[in-house]
Amino acid sequence: MDEKINKAIDVLKRGGVVIFPTDTAFGIGCCINNKSAVEKLFKIRKRQETKPVPVLVDSMEMAKKYLMPVPEEVVDKLIRPYWPGALTIVLKCKVSKVLNLVRAGGETLGVRMPNHPVPISLIKGLGVPILGSSANFSGENTPYEFKDLNPKLIKMVDYVLPGQSLANKASTIIDCTKTPWKILREGAIQISNFQSPTFNNSKNKAILLIDTADNKEIRVGLKIDGKEYVDHQVIDFRKAQVVLPMIDKILKKHKLNIKNIKKIEVNQGPGSFTGIRVGISVANVLSFVLKIPVNSQRAKKYVAPKYI
Repeated sequence: MDEKINKAIDVLKRGGVVIFPTDTAFGIGCCINNKSAVEKLFKIRKRQETKPVPVLVDSMEMAKKYLMPVPEEVVDKLIRPYWPGALTIVLKCKVSKVLNLVRAGGETLGVRMPNHPVPISLIKGLGVPILGSSANFSGENTPYEFKDLNPKLIKMVDYVLPGQSLANKASTIIDCTKTPWKILREGAIQISNFQSPTFNNSKNKAILLIDTADNKEIRVGLKIDGKEYVDHQVIDFRKAQVVLPMIDKILKKHKLNIKNIKKIEVNQGPGSFTGIRVGISVANVLSFVLKIPVNSQRAKKYVAPKYI
């Protein structure tokens, strides 16, 4: 396979158009910065020049070279959780670095980091992003398997890499240039279970409850819309080691993640000397990392235990 990858890289460097498998479907692409290759791809696919083309990158760092400063919330809520993967994110781009045809004359660019070794190897070998349209004539069905490729299309490209796509479903596309964010296409990744400018759902923000003051059990819960959901764990040989797994478990139960926590309420005591310290320590660390308040204190303000 390495020999075929190297052959495909060479074809792309010379301005060719290549068909290759990805984590979503079979794609057709060329170098992002080769104007004649981009024009050739549009001509082959019979794609309207008013439609932009998604771009594949091998890292967030590569994407940033072609994008305007990426909002931290996009990084935290979308890029870190879902890349590499089947999520295309539309962002403002550096128009001077992206060909007019790729962005359809606009100021935005759809970017994705695929979770598949073939396109990643191609991009790394080139050192630049590649276009990542589905390998079909415009308007035809998306090819999820090699056998789905149109023979006429195969004859028109410069090289075809064999292999398998993984998800057999198109990527989800989300436009982060708008407020609130807008899902342009529902695809392989479901991203509606979190609070961001995209989704105004109060249930996606929760208060984390931690109570380690008892010497017999640990209580970890969530307060969502005023209602409490609490898990109990009898203290065994693992003792304090169960707190973080309990937090992870209850968040997943409610289809949330740690970024959904807006505040922490921790039992400061009195109670078990060692237990209180554990709960307070976890709360303080999360407060500093997530920049959220604990009890009545402001964010990143140390909370102390009360033993009397």
